[in-house]
Amino acid sequence: MRPFTFDRTFAFTVGPDDLWAALTRTDDFRRWWPWLREFSGDGLVPGGRSTCVVRAPVPYTLRFTVVVTDLVPGRLVEAVVDGDLAGPARLEVGSPAGGDGGSTARLAWEMELRRPVLRAAAGLGRPVMEWGHDWIVDTGVHQFRGRALRVDVGHDRNHDPDPDRGAGAA
Repeated sequence: MRPFTFDRTFAFTVGPDDLWAALTRTDDFRRWWPWLREFSGDGLVPGGRSTCVVRAPVPYTLRFTVVVTDLVPGRLVEAVVDGDLAGPARLEVGSPAGGDGGSTARLAWEMELRRPVLRAAAGLGRPVMEWGHDWIVDTGVHQFRGRALRVDVGHDRNHDPDPDRGAGAA
């Protein structure tokens, strides 16, 4: 079975430093992304290990770990994913061409399904699984823009009456 691959670049209105600052706030991930049912770990540090449980919009839940294998602060995270799916992942933060301000984030990964029931389901249901994956990524980027990047990092993130909205969201 061929792996699931993903390689897309997203544009953000904040500069690379602000984007990176938000990305490193791993304690806020579950507040930003309600489909991320569990997340715990060391944070975005070299050798850091995080455990994740993701509930997709199709009827399955993925359990996996992410280990940071290379980290260049402000620019790059390389990781290895293992669990229900496995493979390398990469995040690159940069500035858009033309220097118009803002920033970009390139996400790339290649994952193989490891759980036998998921492998069997992919035989016939791969298009549905790809749709579910794309939904998670697109929804996640939208939620990140609306929840994580609307927050002043100095804001008291612990004072939010609705934690599912994300810290400081209006």
